[in-house]
Amino acid sequence: MNEIFSFRRELNIKKIIIVVLIILIIISIILWKFFISANNSEAKKITSADSNNQTTTFYSENKKITLTFPNSYDFIQYKPKNNYLLELRNENNLNIFITKETLLDDTLLSEIVNADLKSYVAQFNNSSNVSNISEFDRGGTPAYTYSLHYLDSKTNTAYYLQTIWIENNNDYYILDIEFPLNSLNENSKIINDILNSIIIN
Repeated sequence: MNEIFSFRRELNIKKIIIVVLIILIIISIILWKFFISANNSEAKKITSADSNNQTTTFYSENKKITLTFPNSYDFIQYKPKNNYLLELRNENNLNIFITKETLLDDTLLSEIVNADLKSYVAQFNNSSNVSNISEFDRGGTPAYTYSLHYLDSKTNTAYYLQTIWIENNNDYYILDIEFPLNSLNENSKIINDILNSIIIN
Protein backbone atom coordinates (compact mmCIF):
# COMPACT_ATOMS: atom_id res chain seq x y z
CA MET A 1 0.00 0.00 0.00
CA ASN A 2 2.79 2.38 0.93
CA GLU A 3 4.52 1.52 -2.33
CA ILE A 4 1.40 2.43 -4.35
CA PHE A 5 1.01 5.72 -2.45
CA SER A 6 4.69 6.52 -2.92
CA PHE A 7 4.44 5.71 -6.64
CA ARG A 8 1.37 7.97 -7.03
CA ARG A 9 3.09 10.79 -5.17
CA GLU A 10 6.12 10.52 -7.46
CA LEU A 11 3.79 10.54 -10.46
CA ASN A 12 2.04 13.72 -9.20
CA ILE A 13 5.38 15.47 -8.61
CA LYS A 14 6.50 14.53 -12.14
CA LYS A 15 3.23 15.88 -13.58
CA ILE A 16 3.66 19.16 -11.70
CA ILE A 17 7.26 19.50 -12.90
CA ILE A 18 6.21 18.80 -16.51
CA VAL A 19 3.38 21.36 -16.35
CA VAL A 20 5.69 24.00 -14.86
CA LEU A 21 8.30 23.31 -17.56
CA ILE A 22 5.66 23.63 -20.30
CA ILE A 23 4.44 26.95 -18.85
CA LEU A 24 8.01 28.27 -18.66
CA ILE A 25 8.66 27.25 -22.27
CA ILE A 26 5.48 28.99 -23.45
CA ILE A 27 6.38 32.18 -21.55
CA SER A 28 9.91 32.08 -23.01
CA ILE A 29 8.55 31.72 -26.55
CA ILE A 30 6.13 34.65 -26.05
CA LEU A 31 8.87 36.89 -24.64
CA TRP A 32 11.26 35.90 -27.43
CA LYS A 33 8.67 36.69 -30.13
CA PHE A 34 7.90 40.02 -28.48
CA PHE A 35 11.61 40.92 -28.32
CA ILE A 36 12.16 39.96 -31.96
CA SER A 37 9.14 41.91 -33.21
CA ALA A 38 10.12 44.99 -31.19
CA ASN A 39 13.67 45.03 -32.55
CA ASN A 40 13.15 43.51 -35.97
CA SER A 41 12.63 46.68 -38.01
CA GLU A 42 14.01 50.15 -37.89
CA ALA A 43 10.65 51.73 -38.63
CA LYS A 44 7.60 51.10 -36.48
CA LYS A 45 4.09 52.45 -36.35
CA ILE A 46 1.81 52.21 -33.33
CA THR A 47 -1.86 52.57 -34.20
CA SER A 48 -4.24 53.98 -31.66
CA ALA A 49 -7.27 52.00 -30.57
CA ASP A 50 -9.65 54.75 -31.70
CA SER A 51 -10.56 53.49 -35.16
CA ASN A 52 -13.41 56.02 -35.50
CA ASN A 53 -10.98 58.95 -35.59
CA GLN A 54 -8.50 57.08 -37.82
CA THR A 55 -5.48 58.35 -35.93
CA THR A 56 -2.02 57.04 -35.22
CA THR A 57 -0.19 57.61 -31.92
CA PHE A 58 3.59 57.69 -31.75
CA TYR A 59 5.72 57.42 -28.60
CA SER A 60 9.32 58.31 -27.91
CA GLU A 61 11.46 55.39 -26.78
CA ASN A 62 11.40 56.60 -23.18
CA LYS A 63 7.59 57.09 -23.39
CA LYS A 64 7.98 60.73 -22.29
CA ILE A 65 6.55 62.18 -25.50
CA THR A 66 3.32 61.25 -27.28
CA LEU A 67 2.11 62.60 -30.61
CA THR A 68 -1.18 61.69 -32.30
CA PHE A 69 -1.90 62.44 -35.96
CA PRO A 70 -4.60 61.69 -38.52
CA ASN A 71 -3.60 58.70 -40.61
CA SER A 72 -3.68 60.91 -43.69
CA TYR A 73 -0.17 62.10 -42.81
CA ASP A 74 1.05 58.54 -43.23
CA PHE A 75 3.97 59.02 -40.85
CA ILE A 76 6.54 56.31 -40.20
CA GLN A 77 8.48 56.33 -36.94
CA TYR A 78 12.19 55.75 -37.34
CA LYS A 79 14.72 54.60 -34.82
CA PRO A 80 16.02 57.96 -33.54
CA LYS A 81 19.47 59.16 -34.61
CA ASN A 82 21.52 62.24 -33.72
CA ASN A 83 20.16 62.33 -30.16
CA TYR A 84 16.57 62.67 -31.34
CA LEU A 85 13.91 61.43 -28.94
CA LEU A 86 11.42 61.02 -31.75
CA GLU A 87 11.84 60.97 -35.53
CA LEU A 88 8.84 60.86 -37.86
CA ARG A 89 8.90 60.98 -41.67
CA ASN A 90 6.57 60.39 -44.57
CA GLU A 91 7.02 59.83 -48.29
CA ASN A 92 6.31 63.50 -49.05
CA ASN A 93 9.42 64.57 -47.08
CA LEU A 94 7.40 65.89 -44.16
CA ASN A 95 9.78 65.31 -41.24
CA ILE A 96 9.50 65.87 -37.50
CA PHE A 97 12.49 65.68 -35.14
CA ILE A 98 12.28 66.15 -31.37
CA THR A 99 15.26 66.68 -29.06
CA LYS A 100 15.59 67.48 -25.37
CA GLU A 101 18.05 69.73 -23.55
CA THR A 102 18.52 70.77 -19.92
CA LEU A 103 17.80 74.38 -19.05
CA LEU A 104 20.87 76.00 -17.49
CA ASP A 105 20.57 77.92 -14.22
CA ASP A 106 19.91 81.64 -14.59
CA THR A 107 19.19 81.23 -18.31
CA LEU A 108 15.82 82.01 -19.85
CA LEU A 109 14.51 79.85 -22.66
CA SER A 110 13.81 82.99 -24.70
CA GLU A 111 17.54 83.83 -24.57
CA ILE A 112 18.47 80.34 -25.82
CA VAL A 113 15.95 80.55 -28.68
CA ASN A 114 17.21 83.99 -29.71
CA ALA A 115 20.86 82.84 -29.67
CA ASP A 116 19.97 79.71 -31.66
CA LEU A 117 18.19 81.64 -34.38
CA LYS A 118 21.08 84.12 -34.73
CA SER A 119 23.58 81.25 -34.85
CA TYR A 120 21.58 79.36 -37.48
CA VAL A 121 21.25 82.39 -39.76
CA ALA A 122 24.95 83.24 -39.34
CA GLN A 123 26.13 79.71 -40.16
CA PHE A 124 23.86 78.95 -43.11
CA ASN A 125 23.74 81.47 -45.92
CA ASN A 126 21.10 79.44 -47.77
CA SER A 127 18.31 80.54 -45.39
CA SER A 128 15.71 83.17 -46.22
CA ASN A 129 12.32 84.49 -45.07
CA VAL A 130 13.45 84.24 -41.45
CA SER A 131 10.55 85.08 -39.14
CA ASN A 132 10.64 86.84 -35.80
CA ILE A 133 10.50 84.71 -32.67
CA SER A 134 6.90 84.35 -31.48
CA GLU A 135 5.95 83.58 -27.90
CA PHE A 136 2.81 81.64 -27.07
CA ASP A 137 1.31 80.14 -23.94
CA ARG A 138 1.30 76.39 -23.46
CA GLY A 139 -0.57 75.47 -20.30
CA GLY A 140 0.78 78.41 -18.32
CA THR A 141 4.34 77.94 -19.58
CA PRO A 142 5.77 80.16 -22.33
CA ALA A 143 6.83 78.46 -25.55
CA TYR A 144 8.55 79.93 -28.60
CA THR A 145 8.63 79.38 -32.32
CA TYR A 146 10.26 80.73 -35.47
CA SER A 147 10.30 79.68 -39.11
CA LEU A 148 12.52 80.08 -42.15
CA HIS A 149 13.14 78.77 -45.63
CA TYR A 150 16.34 77.01 -46.63
CA LEU A 151 17.76 75.33 -49.70
CA ASP A 152 18.83 71.70 -49.46
CA SER A 153 22.09 71.75 -51.43
CA LYS A 154 22.03 67.99 -52.07
CA THR A 155 18.63 67.95 -53.80
CA ASN A 156 18.42 71.67 -54.66
CA THR A 157 14.98 71.68 -53.01
CA ALA A 158 13.61 74.64 -51.06
CA TYR A 159 12.33 73.65 -47.60
CA TYR A 160 10.14 75.27 -44.99
CA LEU A 161 11.40 74.80 -41.41
CA GLN A 162 9.48 75.63 -38.26
CA THR A 163 11.14 75.20 -34.88
CA ILE A 164 9.13 75.07 -31.66
CA TRP A 165 10.67 75.35 -28.19
CA ILE A 166 8.69 74.02 -25.22
CA GLU A 167 9.82 74.36 -21.61
CA ASN A 168 8.99 71.51 -19.24
CA ASN A 169 10.26 71.62 -15.64
CA ASN A 170 14.06 72.04 -15.88
CA ASP A 171 14.22 70.83 -19.47
CA TYR A 172 13.17 72.13 -22.84
CA TYR A 173 12.12 70.29 -25.97
CA ILE A 174 12.95 71.37 -29.50
CA LEU A 175 10.60 70.34 -32.30
CA ASP A 176 11.87 70.76 -35.85
CA ILE A 177 9.20 70.41 -38.53
CA GLU A 178 10.32 70.58 -42.15
CA PHE A 179 8.82 69.91 -45.56
CA PRO A 180 9.31 71.07 -49.17
CA LEU A 181 8.28 74.68 -49.58
CA ASN A 182 6.00 73.83 -52.50
CA SER A 183 3.82 71.77 -50.12
CA LEU A 184 3.26 74.65 -47.68
CA ASN A 185 -0.50 74.83 -48.33
CA GLU A 186 -0.85 71.06 -48.07
CA ASN A 187 0.97 70.97 -44.70
CA SER A 188 -0.39 74.19 -43.22
CA LYS A 189 -2.27 72.30 -40.46
CA ILE A 190 0.68 70.28 -39.19
CA ILE A 191 1.85 72.84 -36.60
CA ASN A 192 -1.58 73.07 -34.99
CA ASP A 193 -1.93 69.29 -35.08
CA ILE A 194 1.38 68.95 -33.23
CA LEU A 195 0.61 71.59 -30.60
CA ASN A 196 -2.87 70.16 -30.01
CA SER A 197 -1.72 66.56 -29.63
CA ILE A 198 1.74 66.62 -28.05
CA ILE A 199 1.92 65.25 -24.51
CA ILE A 200 5.16 65.61 -22.51
CA ASN A 201 5.30 63.59 -19.29
